[in-house]
Amino acid sequence: MTGRQRAKRSLGQNFLVDQTVIRRIVEAAGVIAGETVVEIGPGRGALTSQLRARADRFVCIEKDDSLAAEHAAHFADDDGVSVVHGDALKVLPAELPFDAPYRVVANLPYNMAARITLHLLENWGNDLSSLTLMFQAEVADRIVGQPNTKAYGSLSVQVANFCEGWRLFSVPGGAFRPVPKVLSAVVRLRRRPTTLCEDQGVDYQWLRKVARAGFQSRRKTLVNSLKLAPTVTSDPATLHAALATAGIAEGVRADAVTPTQFVALAAALEPVE
Repeated sequence: MTGRQRAKRSLGQNFLVDQTVIRRIVEAAGVIAGETVVEIGPGRGALTSQLRARADRFVCIEKDDSLAAEHAAHFADDDGVSVVHGDALKVLPAELPFDAPYRVVANLPYNMAARITLHLLENWGNDLSSLTLMFQAEVADRIVGQPNTKAYGSLSVQVANFCEGWRLFSVPGGAFRPVPKVLSAVVRLRRRPTTLCEDQGVDYQWLRKVARAGFQSRRKTLVNSLKLAPTVTSDPATLHAALATAGIAEGVRADAVTPTQFVALAAALEPVE
């Protein structure tokens, strides 16, 4: 596709133009036979043609009216391609014309990247096999954040419930037009056969509340942070007992607690009505 539409700030558009970066992302996606590749926000099509060449079935999800129309026209004679004109925050697998599993690849808009990622993980289920995604570097670090690091937080715990993740490589601003003022990074997420919550019989929405409560006061101990959260019990005895059950040491802060331990903690605590 050769359209030269100007980037729209309202949609967080920064179009990828660096061919070396494009090739690295396509290689990192690891497309294999039998899967459907889904590209979110194909923009001007920098990744699109190379992904299509490797995929048996290919779906573009594009919110921008004019770009969606351009892609639809470009692939009008290709029965192996479907262009979905819609919001990636709302699209569900049942709306796609091709069968799972889905391998998602995207240069995500900075202003919606974390929300789109969580939507995919929370609502696409085991129809997802993997995701290869571009983020603002700071968000990429949070997505795959590890315990005892500054980047690790409730978002890291939520993503880890569903996936194993790796930060693959950084991408400079010059790889895009317009040039963003921040560094970007590519992340690979591989769906777990069963989520951490499923392994321990925990409701995911409850884990989400416990993780957010734990990190709401990062400088406080985990117990003291949880006490301040209206969604979690403030009873010290209950909290200390739950920590013991989850194998979490007294006096630690949330950033020292692994995702698996957060799930165990959620299992040991009763939701507050």
